Amino acid sequence: MSGKTWVLLVAGSKDWDNYRHQANVCCAYQLFKKQGIPDEQIVVMMYDNISENPNNPFPGSIRSVVDQTNVYESVPHDYIGKKVNSKNFLAVLRGDDSAGGRIIKSGRNDNILIYMSGEGNNGNFKFPEDSLTANQFTTTINSMSGKKKYSKMMIFMDSDNSNTMFAGLYDNISVYAVASCDSTNQSVLSDPDRGTYLSDQFSAAWLTFISTADLKKATFSKLFDYIKHKDDSCPSEIGDEGIPQLLIGDFLRLGGCSDCA
Repeated sequence: MSGKTWVLLVAGSKDWDNYRHQANVCCAYQLFKKQGIPDEQIVVMMYDNISENPNNPFPGSIRSVVDQTNVYESVPHDYIGKKVNSKNFLAVLRGDDSAGGRIIKSGRNDNILIYMSGEGNNGNFKFPEDSLTANQFTTTINSMSGKKKYSKMMIFMDSDNSNTMFAGLYDNISVYAVASCDSTNQSVLSDPDRGTYLSDQFSAAWLTFISTADLKKATFSKLFDYIKHKDDSCPSEIGDEGIPQLLIGDFLRLGGCSDCA
């Protein structure tokens, strides 16, 4: 049966030195929007203090690691500032209006893609105001599966120790995650004009792949192979072994995909 694709994009930091996290999320937004996913199916959470930061020599601009363009233009301000926290993140994901803004209103035939770029440690993903624990994250996803809140879920998590965030996932719940590393991420592409990093190896790799590949022919497995080739941080796969064989365009339900009729 037909369904929608929902996208949840999260930058988990607020400092200029972590420019790359908000830049990654802005770049991802532009790429998914270009693929035809409408704003009403994309939720963006980022502190939004980079484009007009006093350290930014190019006010109003955030630079893409993919093609060096300004990726800040037209990015939705769904959750900014102190609203970027773990409580709102979980509410958005499970479709709870308590978040106070746009939420994931998914159903049993819908797919969900989550991308989180930030800092972390063992069993935690850091938000600007607090942290999300692995137990909170996996308990929410397991509950969503039981309530048939999605068909398939894809997660890209880019943070230190990101592979520790998925240990509590149940088996056979149609979730596939790619974690950036088992210890510390590798930053990449220092921008001398801004005096900071634009991205890290993991995000630069998967965002570049999404930008350049034919998504109606490329699988998630091919994407993971590309990330491994580009990333020295030991990225790992977790969860459903069938989802990597899917065409990315099918998962995203792009026009003409084979399972969207």
